[in-house]
Amino acid sequence: MIRAKTSTEKIAWSGRIVAVQPRIRLMRSFDERHHNYQGYVLRIDGTCGDESGEFLIAVGKIALEKHRFCAGMEASGL
Repeated sequence: MIRAKTSTEKIAWSGRIVAVQPRIRLMRSFDERHHNYQGYVLRIDGTCGDESGEFLIAVGKIALEKHRFCAGMEASGL
């Protein structure tokens, strides 16, 4: 089960990227629908702080373009 960390302090994480998924916001108004991209979510299998398991990291479009994240990569950050 994936739990959200609500602390504002930075937490070290590392692991293998399992999936990269777009984050969208879908808006509906009567018969019209539109969406906008908010970035991407990396599903990581590794460690976050002192816990190990699977967790999610949200990144922006520029970070994805810069680092070219893809499934199977090893990644780490704060």
